[in-house]
Parts: sequence; structure tokens; C-alpha cells
Amino acid sequence: MRLCTVRHEDGEDVGIATEAGLVLLSSLNKVTGGDFGPTLLDVVVDGRLDGLTAALRDPAVLDTAVPPGSAPPFAPIYRTPPKLWGVGLNYTRHADDLEVCQPAGTPGSYLRPSSCVIGHGDDILLPRQSDRVTAEAELGVVIGRDCKDVSPEDAPSVVFGFTTVLDMTAEDAIRVNPRYIPWAKGFDTFCSLGPWVVTPDEIPDLSSVRISTIVGGRTIASNQVSAMMRDPYWQVAHFSGGMTLEAGSVIATGTPGAGVIRDGDVVEAVVEGVGHLRNTARAVRR
Repeated sequence: MRLCTVRHEDGEDVGIATEAGLVLLSSLNKVTGGDFGPTLLDVVVDGRLDGLTAALRDPAVLDTAVPPGSAPPFAPIYRTPPKLWGVGLNYTRHADDLEVCQPAGTPGSYLRPSSCVIGHGDDILLPRQSDRVTAEAELGVVIGRDCKDVSPEDAPSVVFGFTTVLDMTAEDAIRVNPRYIPWAKGFDTFCSLGPWVVTPDEIPDLSSVRISTIVGGRTIASNQVSAMMRDPYWQVAHFSGGMTLEAGSVIATGTPGAGVIRDGDVVEAVVEGVGHLRNTARAVRR
């Protein structure tokens, strides 16, 4: 299943991709008398995908589908992930970008605030506090149920799906001191999520999924999940160790490489089979 959040004149709605077009959750509920949602985070937390799948077989529900050319614009998948983990230096190339050695054993990591979340089509605001902002594409893992102390082998059972992440960094700050990472990652608009959340059954081979960072139409870096130092399921186990990962939490699993972005740059994150995320960088007036 492929799910998204879309904007409309009354707020936001959940969209579900079907062969007939985009079915809006509000329309599905109206036709079936269901109570799914109303937000995509609610859908994730509720864990009722079987019921949602059954409802989508109803011809009357499919009759409500919005054709692709008429679909409303995307919003962030949701705006307040319970936890938003980021993983750094999980590819050798990214360590090279920062002119540092890739850590042995485990990649770097950080938590970031939900206030930095934006979605497809939103502007990335380049803050006055940084003269060198970079952007990087990442595969995001969406946690499907509250969990703790999960083993890597059991990690697939707690994953709701995958999304695309475009992650920004005030890189000049962390070149001064790596301890500034949470600050360098936490500016408003510094984490774009979406436009789709794709359930695992749509991804036959996670290891072969390719992630690409594109700036101004030029591919800055591209690599497969198989090239990660630590794979996504290892990361789920690691971040659930001794700590609850609530349903809806997102883990950004690391980038194959980052590119410097400037005012007016169109920045893209492409995760094959998952989504194509696009944002434009805009300088904040000094």
C-alpha cells in the first residue's frame, strides 16, 4: 500500500494510491461508515491495514478516486513524529564529504525536533546562522507499533513502512565541533518527509533499493541500501535498545552523500520504489 497526506481547503487528508487514482480517507470513511484516521499518523498507530485493504475493494470506494492529474498537493506524511532519529556516516562516501573517518562499529546518531518537518514542495529556509547548508537523501523507516529491545531478526515485524527523507545540515557548525550536530540539524524546515509511506510488501528486496541525492538536476551521490555500514533493521534494533520507539517514529537511515545548497536550488531525494521528494532552498533575509 502507498499512502500520503495531501492538502485541501479544509486542512489535510490521507490519500491512498489505487489503480483508479488517489482515494481520500475521508471519502472512504463516508462511503463505508468507517472511522480510519483521520491523519496518517493515526493510520500508522491504529495498525488496521487489513481493514483498510478490505475497504479499498469496495467499488463504491474506488469510484471516489481522484485521477492522478487532479490530485491535491502533497503535505508532510505527518508533522509530529513521536521520535525522529537520524543516522550519520552510515556510508563511507558521507564520511568523506565531512573529511572524517567513518566510525567503527556503529554509525553516528541524533534526535531532532518535529518543528523541523516539512513536506514535498515546501521551501527549505536557509538560516542566517549558517553559511554552508547541505542536503542529503535518505531512506526513512516508519515504526508501526510501540516497541523496545527488538532484535534485528524481529525488526521487520515492527516496521509499518518506508518513506523518503531529505535531511539538511548546517555543515559549517559541525565542522567546528561535532557536538553541535543536534543544533546543526534542528533548524525549521531541515527535515522533509514524504511524499509517500510505502508498506514493506511493496519492496521485494530492501537491500537493492537505491537512494540518490540530487541538487539542481545533478546527482550528487547515489548508492544502495546494501552499501550501508548498518542496515535499516539493525538500526531499528539499536534505537529500540533500552528505549521505547513509539508507533509513528521515523528513523532516517543515512545518506550516500550530501550536496551544498544555495538560494533557489531545487533539491531532490529519490528512493527507488518508495518516493521522489522535491524542495526548493530559499535564503532567509539577513
